[in-house]
This record gives sequence, structure tokens and C-alpha cells, in this order.
Amino acid sequence: MKRVDLPAGPAHDLREMVYRLYMEAGRPRLDGLAATIANDDTLPGSPKKDLISAIISGATLASSEDAVTVAVVLARTAERSDTAVVAEQVRRLWIAAQTAPPVLPPVRMGRPVGECDPLVLEVHPAIHASGEHDERLDRLPRYVPRAHDVRLRTEVDGLLAGGVSRLVTLVGGSSTGKTRACWELVQYLEQQQPGRWRLWHPYDPTRPEAALADLERVGPYTVVWLNEAQFYLAPPDPALGERIAAGLRTLLHDRQRGPVLLLATLWPQYWNVLTPRSGPAQARDLLAAGGMVSVADTFTPAEVAGLHGTGVDPRVRQAATHAEGGRITQYLAGAPELEDRYRTAPPAARGLIQVAIDARRLGYPPALPHALLEQATHGYLDDHDWDHLGEGWLEQALSYTAQPCKGARGPLTRIRTRPGQPAGETGQPSYRLADYLEQTGLRERVDIYPPDSLWEAFTASITDSELLAVLGWQAQRRGRYQHAVRLYTRAANCGNITVLRTLAEMREEAGDTAGAEATAVLAADRGSTVALHALARMRKEAGDTAGAEALYRQAADRGSTVALHALAKMREEAGDTAGAEALYRQAADCGSTVALQDLAGMREEAGDTAGADATAVQAADRGNTSALHALAGMREKGGDTAGAEALYRQAADRGDTGALQDLAKMREEAGDTAGAEALYRQAADRGSTFALHTLAKMREEGGDTAEAEALYRQAARRGMVFALSDLIKMREKAGDPVDAEALYWQAVDRGSMFALRILADMRKEAGDTAGVEALYRQAADRGNTSALHDLARMRKEAGDLTGAKAAALQAVNRGELFAMHILAEIHEGVEAFAGTGQVWMFGLTGPGEVAAGLDFGS
Repeated sequence: MKRVDLPAGPAHDLREMVYRLYMEAGRPRLDGLAATIANDDTLPGSPKKDLISAIISGATLASSEDAVTVAVVLARTAERSDTAVVAEQVRRLWIAAQTAPPVLPPVRMGRPVGECDPLVLEVHPAIHASGEHDERLDRLPRYVPRAHDVRLRTEVDGLLAGGVSRLVTLVGGSSTGKTRACWELVQYLEQQQPGRWRLWHPYDPTRPEAALADLERVGPYTVVWLNEAQFYLAPPDPALGERIAAGLRTLLHDRQRGPVLLLATLWPQYWNVLTPRSGPAQARDLLAAGGMVSVADTFTPAEVAGLHGTGVDPRVRQAATHAEGGRITQYLAGAPELEDRYRTAPPAARGLIQVAIDARRLGYPPALPHALLEQATHGYLDDHDWDHLGEGWLEQALSYTAQPCKGARGPLTRIRTRPGQPAGETGQPSYRLADYLEQTGLRERVDIYPPDSLWEAFTASITDSELLAVLGWQAQRRGRYQHAVRLYTRAANCGNITVLRTLAEMREEAGDTAGAEATAVLAADRGSTVALHALARMRKEAGDTAGAEALYRQAADRGSTVALHALAKMREEAGDTAGAEALYRQAADCGSTVALQDLAGMREEAGDTAGADATAVQAADRGNTSALHALAGMREKGGDTAGAEALYRQAADRGDTGALQDLAKMREEAGDTAGAEALYRQAADRGSTFALHTLAKMREEGGDTAEAEALYRQAARRGMVFALSDLIKMREKAGDPVDAEALYWQAVDRGSMFALRILADMRKEAGDTAGVEALYRQAADRGNTSALHDLARMRKEAGDLTGAKAAALQAVNRGELFAMHILAEIHEGVEAFAGTGQVWMFGLTGPGEVAAGLDFGS
């Protein structure tokens, strides 16, 4: 029975209580319930079958008597002994629901499109053109449509025709026209349906906080403006980004709240971080479900030629005349002037800009405080330049960086707060780095580990414990454990309990077992149940089972279902089936669907098929279809094909794509090719790359090479490199070879190390060792940091230890912590695994040498 979607409140709580009783009673037949009620004169009400259904599903608020009657009968069917308590709880909830104020219609988010200001929406203002004082020009140059605009309008036309919500993500470099293209698309939407659409731009108090706070309130005919979507999907707190992505996915698929248009922009490097299989799951799936529109860095020669005619905005004509290589939008945003200002800056101003670049690439928010810039800049100057600075050097340097570039914002400019707005956390002035220099600096300084002065300034000036933890991780993943320790310690002192566990782990890896346990105890004393888990694990690994159980029980007493689950596992491993089942049930009652899944498995192994089914269904009704899926696998393995299929179908009907694939495989193995193909298509439509690849194989085997190629390419675009290999083989078999290297490079650019290794193997087989090294270098230049790890490994195996160390350190400086293996092996002279040897224990110094120890303070 499907529950009606009710807003939070007493009616929702009443429905949930009755529905839970219905599940506890084993989902009895409605006609049976009706008969039981009709034959019992002691009950206060006498609802018939249809009304019983409405009460259980929440479709109606029946009379108090009828609601109590259904609840009592369900409680009796479930063999509960507290029917009187149940009846009283239902009466109270019914009264609360009956007297609750009516739910008001939601307030529409955002403002009408016609009232929006493009500059407030972060469209770049254009440069001042020479001689433009003779004309009255609009704030924005007249728009010049490009190839990507055709695709954008197609997306909107599809939305308007079908009424189905869409996500469109524009991917391109800084100042390539992404935000302006979004603005023009919104204007097109307004022309098609005047006055109907609103635009919501969440940014106050911060972008992710604003989005998460009000996302559930977004209703139909709303444009959700996600300019620089990395701020929403990849904020310093990854869990926050995943919650926002999940909320956006829910919004896209909720037809009652549609149609909505999600407009997002991303730089290519952020797209490559968010979309591979290793990326954050919710953000990856969100972006995969939408349309990606690539925005070219340059205008084509034909497009540039069309900008010299009469009627063209003089600023655009100037850009067409002077911009290099068709970089029209960058010129209009002042990019060449910005870069020139940076390259020719005096030492102090250049140091300030580099501080800003490094802070931003490490995850510092856009607003950079005055104190951070002042305290960090000295480390970016050599002794000569530092000694020759005059009095007032900082304000002189800030004045230089603030000068506009032909009307566009300067390299590093002060953020001026409006009256009534808070001045920021510290109350001091803050500055923003120009987007173009941020992207340029990210590319140029990616291999440079920032000087100690920046890390010291972070530690001294930041009080935001979450930001301190993020920056600590940035130091740790670059192998600089001492910087990480100081930042984590500062974060802990600012109230961040989570980092204490990280500090405990670092102390343990550094050989300080007593200090590790003391730190974990401190975290536990401050309320961290995760620290209790860690302590329990340490006791269990030391053989102290009783001590481990006691700590898990402490965590369970604090409400940790994870601890209850761990205790149940320990009881199960000890052969105490009854104790384990009781703990699993306790965890399940506290909301753990994983415990229900394990409980279903225990019931199945004990031969209680009906109990296993009921428990798995209970888990699925709470949102965990894995229980049904796992149980189906057990039935299939045991030879119960019909039972397995039935469970797979139940899981698939609840949205489990993996169950669809397993069901399709069973149909395929049973010889039902058509049935298998139909199921694989369903799975593919839900986003399964595996199903796409399998469909392509089936189409190829069936002789439909055109459809097979389309499916292989679709699977490859979603990150499955095997699909490219199969496509290449299919074309070669047909005598119609493709450019294999070009296809694999496409996968490499999407972050696939597997594709890169295939390319390297191709060159190795051809005996082109120099080509292999060039290949890894080329991939690294395109942002694939793992390529440097492979390059270091190759050099080490060839005996070039100096070259191997340089490549490994370059990878580590980019945040590829796994490359520490290479540095450890070179330093130790043998294979060194994580947690062993001086490199893993103590990390590196700022310049990249092996540290002699770690100072954790008192």
C-alpha cells in the first residue's frame, strides 16, 4: 500500500503510527481487517475496507473512532500487549491533527525574471571601449549568439513542451560567457511564457547554506540559478554538498513541484572532480542526469569576422580587433589586462595575488580577510624584495591590485558591504580574487606547495573550525602532516570534535599509541560517538573484547545505531544468535535499515523464509532496498529462481537499479532475450552504465552495429572505458577502424586512469618509451594527477630514482597522497605500505624532504 505524501505535522505523525502498526501486523488483507472489525462490537468505530485503506495510507483524516479502531485491530494482529496505550496515542494525535492550523500554500521562491539584475546574478560587466563616451551604451554589450546557445534553447524548448524539469550545466573556462549565456536563456524563457517564471539565486548567508535551507520550498516555474555550482556541490563540508545534490535530484524528479529549470555553471576542472566514478555520489548522479553544454574558450574565425559590421556594440568590435585567438569574451571581461597586471606587478602586489591564488585553490572561501593577506605575504618574497619594502607596503600593494582593468574588476579587490550587511566573521575588510586569475593561478601553481607563511596565517587567523579542518586535510593529502596537525589542533580548540579522531589516528600512525588513545578519549568525553567507535576498535584489535563491547555500549547509549550494529556483529561472531538478533532489532527500532538487512539474512540462514521476507520488506519500506536485493541473491544462489525473481522485482519496483540488472541477467540466462533487453533498457534509463554496456553487447551480437555503437559511446560518456575498447574492436572487426587514441583521450579528459594506462600500454607495445613518458606528462598537464604517480612508478622501475622522486613529489604537491608510496619506497629502499616507515609516520617538510618527527603539542 502506498502512503500519501503529507507535510510534516500531526496528520503525518498519525499516518506514520498507523502505517507502522500495519507493517508490524504483517500487512494484513484489508477485507480481513474489515471482517474482524465488523464482528467486534467492543470497538468504537466500524470503518469498511475503503476507509481502512484511507486511514492506513493517510489519504483522509477519518473520525477519531474509526482511526482508533483500525489502530487497535492492527495492534492486536501484531500481538502487541499495549493496545490501550496505542488507542490513547492515536486519540491524541487525531485531536492534534484535527485542531492543527491549515497548511498554507508555499511562498514562491525567488523573484520574477523581469525584476532580476544580470550583474547581481554575477554576469561579468564589460570593459570600457575607447571612444565609447560618444555613445550611450547598455551595461551589457548586445548579445552575440554562439553554437552553445542553440543547444540551450533546445533544452528549454523540450522543457516547455513536456513540462518536465531539467538541469542544464554549462561547462567552460573563466570568462568564456557561461553566465551571460544563462542570462540570455532566462530571457528567452520569459519571452516564451511572459510573467510565469521566477528566478531563485541562493547565496545568503552562504551559497550552500541558503540552498539547503530553502530547497524544499522551490515550486513550479522556478529557475534555480547555480552559478559557479562548485560552491553548492563541492563546499568545504562534503556532506553538505551531498545533501544539496540529493535535494536537487529530488526536486528534478518531483512532478508536483515542476517544471523547474536548474541552470548551473562549472569550470572544466570542477566538472572533472564531480563527475567521475570516484566523485561524490549524489553530485555525480545529479550532473549525469542533466544536460552538459560545453562553452568554447574562443570564437571561431567566422564568428569573429561577423563582429566587425555596423550595428555591433563598439566594445565587441574592439574585442574583435584586439583579442588574441578569438578570445572575445575574455577580452570583454578584462582578462588580458588582468594577466598583464599580474605578470608586471611589483613584488609585494604579486605576492598578495599569489597568496590569494593559493588560498582559493586550497578551498578558502572567496572572501579573503585582510589579516590573512598581511600575515602570509612575506613567505612569497625573497630576502631582497622583503628588505626593500617601504612603510605602508601592504596598502600600496592593495591599491595596485584594486585598480580596474579597462573598467573590469582589478586582480584583487575589496568586497564592499552594503549598509546593514555584516562585515564578515572577523569584522575586517575582505578581498576577492578575479575569477580569471584564480583559474590561471590554479593551472600555473598546481605543482607548488605553498610556503609555511600561508599555513601559519591560516592557523593564526581562522576561527571557523570547519574551514580549519578542510585546510588541515589539504595539508595532510599533500603529505605535510605537521601543518595538518597544527590546523586540526586549532580546529579542535575551536570546537570541532571530529578532527580529534583524525589527530588520534595520526598519533597512532606516528607510533604514539598512548597519545592516540588519550586523544580519542578526549573526543569521546566531548561527545563524539565516532571516537568511542575508534576506541572500541582499538580495544578489539588488542584482544580486549569485553572492553570493546563496553565502549560500543557507551556509544549505543548515546544513540549510535552503528554501535548497536557493531555489538550485534560481535554477538553473532561469538555464536550468540539470540543476543545478536535482539541487538539488530534494537538498532532497527532506532532507524537502522542495515540492521534489518542483516536480520533478514539471519532469518534466511535459519530457514525462516517468511520472517526473512517480512524483515526485508520492512527495510525496503524504510528506503533500503538492498535488503530485498541481498535476500534475492541468497534465494538465487540456493536455487529458488522464482523466489529470487519475485524479490528482485520488489526491489526494482522500489527504485533499485541493481535489482533490475540482476533480474535482466536471470532472464538472459533463462533464454528470454527480449525480456532481458527490456529490463536492461529500464536500468539504463535509470542511469546504469553497466546496463548500457550490456545492451550494446547484445545489439552487437544481434548484428545491429549502429545501435551498438551509439550505446557504447553513451556508456563511454558516462565513464565506462571498457565500452570504448569494445567499440574499437567492433569497428576494427568490421574493417572500419576509428582513431582509438583520440577516443581514449576523451576518456582521459573525463578523469579515467584506466584509459590512460591503455594508451600507455599501446605505446609500450610499440616500443615508444619516450612516448609513454610524454603521454603521462600530457595527461598531467590536462589535470590528471594520477598520471604523475604512474610516471614516478615507471621511472623508479627504470632505475631513475631522482626522476621518480621528482614526479612523485609533484603528484603529492597536487594532493595525490597515494604517491607517498613511491617516496616511501625510495627513502626506505624497500616496498613501504601505508602506516610503515618514516615517510608514512611523519610525512614531509614544506620543501618536500622527509620529516624527522611530529610535534602534537601538549
